[in-house]
Amino acid sequence: MKRLILAAVLLTVFPIGMRAQAPLKSGQIAAGTKWATPYYVNDSGKEGPTILITGGVHGNEPAGALAADQIRHWPLESGRLVVIPRANKRALSVRHRRTPEAPRELGDLNRSFPKTGEPDKAKTELAQALWDFIKQVKPDWVLDLHEGFAIHRQNPESVGSTILCTADEETAPVFENALEAVNASIEDSTRHFLLKKNSPTVNGGLVRASIERLGAKGAVLETTYNGIPFAVRIRQHRVMVNRILQDLKVTSAGPDDLVFRSERDSSIWVAIYHDRGVGGNGPRAMRTEFSAMPGIESRTIGSAEVRNGVLKQFDAVIFPGGSGSKQAAGLGGKGREQVRKFVSEGGGFVGICAGCYLACENFSWSLKILDAKTRSSKWRRGRAELELGFENGGEDLFGLDSEIATVIYQNGPVMERAGSSDIPDFETLARFKTEVAKNETPKGLQVGTPAILRGQFGKGRVVGISPHPEQTEGLRHLVPELVKWTVNR
Repeated sequence: MKRLILAAVLLTVFPIGMRAQAPLKSGQIAAGTKWATPYYVNDSGKEGPTILITGGVHGNEPAGALAADQIRHWPLESGRLVVIPRANKRALSVRHRRTPEAPRELGDLNRSFPKTGEPDKAKTELAQALWDFIKQVKPDWVLDLHEGFAIHRQNPESVGSTILCTADEETAPVFENALEAVNASIEDSTRHFLLKKNSPTVNGGLVRASIERLGAKGAVLETTYNGIPFAVRIRQHRVMVNRILQDLKVTSAGPDDLVFRSERDSSIWVAIYHDRGVGGNGPRAMRTEFSAMPGIESRTIGSAEVRNGVLKQFDAVIFPGGSGSKQAAGLGGKGREQVRKFVSEGGGFVGICAGCYLACENFSWSLKILDAKTRSSKWRRGRAELELGFENGGEDLFGLDSEIATVIYQNGPVMERAGSSDIPDFETLARFKTEVAKNETPKGLQVGTPAILRGQFGKGRVVGISPHPEQTEGLRHLVPELVKWTVNR
């Protein structure tokens, strides 16, 4: 096994139900510059291949970045896993394909590594820093996680939903198994991935440079960002990488192993649902908020993970804004029952806007975990900034200086008690003091109704939020505080 001594921070983790692994190491590439980005080394301490996984080379392809960040925690049986989740951190922050501030001819990071037949020199400061690091690592395998704009078998102009590689006798079976694994997760055969065995990958790309100059084996794994939910794409990356690592006998973890706790870990682990029926900037805003908070760890999940029982790894789950009925349809009957079971056995639930509709009692598709119902079937009230009035200690719970605050609202439920005999009454923490009533929705219906409420379902705690504090400056901390309440912290 190729090895490298790296200055690093030790992060000891123990996965649930598995033995302790060697400490993770972390450090910075391009430290002290505006391009600085973290790397992570997971070393089993046993002989085996060194595998480099990169994500976020293009800033408008975020699924690979989040997948890589989840993958780096998998416990290893052999070899070494080196992960750079957010290679182009600045591009990811603005969600642009090209590197910010770079001249157009140098803006594509994946065209900036040493090209075939040219000197061993990258074209930009960031690419050179990454290349210098990769040369030190000397990987045996390189897997670069990307996204195309369309499914290749439907639109050949895009490489979305493909595995791009130059396969040989040794690597072809590995990539074929990865293809089989990811396609097994896709019901619609018109959306199946293709294996492009004779693709040398792009000239100036990270994978091609690593194959030609370092003798590595490698592939570009491409999901598709248009028309496929975020959590699905993240999981597709995990499924492909996991099958490759399993074939190489590097890990025994599964693709849905997401939570790994240290022996003394007191962190709250939160699942953020981001599948069919979720829209807007809420999930991204919450991931950003949680990442800056010590003691809270978040992971993005979808309906497949829920149906597979992944919620039992977490302390709480958040269902964000979008469409409650579409979230319910995406979960299906099995998924909805898994959520109810999770909460009834003690898990925390936070539903925001659409997620609050999902929690309510009065829809055929809803979870029925909150003793609340909507006051009108006309829900398209519009978007506005509305005033909230806090009560029952809400302003103290949220650390606010005032009993009134302004919050972003967009078509959230206007609620009242449902009077269910099976669900305890909720407590109101904030009420709407103003209203919006566009699109022929009834006027005078919203003022005084619950905007933020909390209740109990079985052994678990439930929070319903009609507006969007997670997207409101000065109120972004409300959701983390409510998450803490759901897990009794």
